[in-house]
Amino acid sequence: MGERSPERVRNELVAAVVDALQRSGTVGQAASREIWRDMLSGELGARVEPLTGDRLRPWLLTVVRECTAVGDGLACLVRSLEYVERESATVAELWPLVDEWEAVDFFGQADLRGLQPVLQSIGAADISAMARRATRSRVQELPVWCRTAWQVFLRLAGENTPRGELPPSMAFLSLTAEWLVEDGRAEAAELLRRFNREQAVPLGVETLLADWQHSEFPRPEPSLVPAYLLIQFEPDRVEADRYYLSHWRQSDSEGWHPVRGETDHLRRDELPGAVERLVEETESRWADLRQPVILEFVLPWELLNEPVEWWSKESDSPYPTPLALDYPVVVRSLERLQRAAWHRPWHIKWRQFSERPADSHSHWSRPAQDGAYFFHLERELKEDRNAVCLVLSEPPGEDAGAGRREMLAGLRAGVPAMIWHREDCSDAAFHDAVGEILQDRSLGGLADRIRQWRKEALALGPEGWHDHVGRHLAILLDDPDRKPTPPGPV
Repeated sequence: MGERSPERVRNELVAAVVDALQRSGTVGQAASREIWRDMLSGELGARVEPLTGDRLRPWLLTVVRECTAVGDGLACLVRSLEYVERESATVAELWPLVDEWEAVDFFGQADLRGLQPVLQSIGAADISAMARRATRSRVQELPVWCRTAWQVFLRLAGENTPRGELPPSMAFLSLTAEWLVEDGRAEAAELLRRFNREQAVPLGVETLLADWQHSEFPRPEPSLVPAYLLIQFEPDRVEADRYYLSHWRQSDSEGWHPVRGETDHLRRDELPGAVERLVEETESRWADLRQPVILEFVLPWELLNEPVEWWSKESDSPYPTPLALDYPVVVRSLERLQRAAWHRPWHIKWRQFSERPADSHSHWSRPAQDGAYFFHLERELKEDRNAVCLVLSEPPGEDAGAGRREMLAGLRAGVPAMIWHREDCSDAAFHDAVGEILQDRSLGGLADRIRQWRKEALALGPEGWHDHVGRHLAILLDDPDRKPTPPGPV
């Protein structure tokens, strides 16, 4: 391969990091550079000397070399720059270099660049699935900078290896070699296999590598555990009619480990289009996912009655479709999520409904006669531990009307499920539908039964669905164990 010496490999990586830093606006400007230097000192736990004079590159070379002498010093360098620049082009350029430094270290100072041309030729269509299989699903999503098999290989070299398993990066190379053989590129596949064989001896994994077989990891059966896309709208407390749109993706069938996406600052009228783009982007990420997908909208008071499940997909087409056609959609309360004082009764009611459904029941709110009604509604819901689903007598509007006050009573009492008609909760068809929905008191099927009513409305098509009660059914279904982490805008 014409391999470079370990010293040259390290020096060239240091130079590449410095090259990227010199393209940073933060590093090039004295005041922001001092903020970064101060934060880097804190991350490293050691003082980084300031730049004196105007010779920036020698100073950067010294800083980077000092970082490489500390355990995760390069990662500290990039994190501290990320605090200042957020998701800048420089930060995106630096993270793969950090991964490469750690990969070189993992493989005993080996020269990895001979693998780069082959691995860079394999793009995003296949690498996510191979990364999941190589890590036995421990890695659910790849960082945004992992766009080729080369970047994934470097990333996985830094992953921990459970006892008795082939290192994830080597497992990934083995899977990639099989992909190359199927693609008719046997010579490139042999390059990867030869590297694995050479590295197996110093790493002591010859037997594990020999035992590795593609058939050992058959494509798993579709998981019954759904994947979730959580979409949160948080009002801007300064600018009226503007919101922070945050989102989390959760596809780990082994536990709740949501991956946070970017946060956008948008006008209210921009939210449907932003959600449409977000759903399309998530579907692209999850192209090989075989789980069902649920959409959950975390909404503030003023948006709780927004018919988010009827927002469109593919609106640029002559025939857009509503989200409800493809997904179960539920709403959740932003106020409850952010109000820790309401969480203890919420957990108690949730355990009652999920663990003892036969002893649980719903509570139908009556149209209020006077202001005292809402106090007594909250009292009854708190005293009756088995009351875990509230049917509203009015939709929760933007004002402080009966629907919002009923919902407030339910939130304070910890009620995890609420159902209402988005336009008229006194509608006889709504009462009949909810009566059917609540006959089977299993919480797990509540969203599914509401979805069936929505499907009946969808079957009538755009020209007829408005007259069907399924078009107007809303459900708040709040699981306290599925919290986005952390809530709120960046």
